[in-house]
Amino acid sequence: MNTLNYADIAFDNYVRARQRARGVENRVDVSGVAGCELDPRDAKLIRQARTFFMGTVTGSGWPYVQHKGGPAGFVKVETAEGRSRILFPDFAGNRQFVTAGNLDRDGRVCLLFVDFTTRSRVKVFGCARSTGVDEDAALVERLRDLGDRRISSAVERAVIVDVVASDSNCAKQILPRWTREEIEERIDLYRADITDRDQRIRQLEQEVEDLRAQVELSRSGR
Repeated sequence: MNTLNYADIAFDNYVRARQRARGVENRVDVSGVAGCELDPRDAKLIRQARTFFMGTVTGSGWPYVQHKGGPAGFVKVETAEGRSRILFPDFAGNRQFVTAGNLDRDGRVCLLFVDFTTRSRVKVFGCARSTGVDEDAALVERLRDLGDRRISSAVERAVIVDVVASDSNCAKQILPRWTREEIEERIDLYRADITDRDQRIRQLEQEVEDLRAQVELSRSGR
């Protein structure tokens, strides 16, 4: 059973020395980040992601980061027996195959998911592997399924990441951003609120007129 947590992987002696030098060592929050199971809130953020960044290790020992994107729901999260794994289809890219090749040699990865609407982020350490369409066609087909629609883009392989540790921390320096669909949805809600408000105003104005008429009628009948 994996016993590593986020701090075990991220905080080596040099990192901890920096923390001590800045007087923050005892204030670094590492609670809730141990184990292989994602927090349900983090899993939800990942499932809703349209984009994320994936870091792998090159043969020369340098880090390599690649952007991954797709329609909302293209990243899956499955949890069983206290372990989570992240799955996503790998679309045709720039034909360099750096990430794919790195995974063939070293499966260690770091994933960064950012929800710009809520200014939330999740960092995931994991062990990844990929499988081609011809190796597991059923899995690739399952990843194409978004519930209400299917992914039509060309999928070259499926990537499976076994979660080792994760952390969701501060939202500093994350600028809030919205997609076109989210903006249009908010505009529609705003318009609906305006319509409801205007209808209520007209209703109240009519009630006022009716009350005035009743008062005038009452006065004339004296």
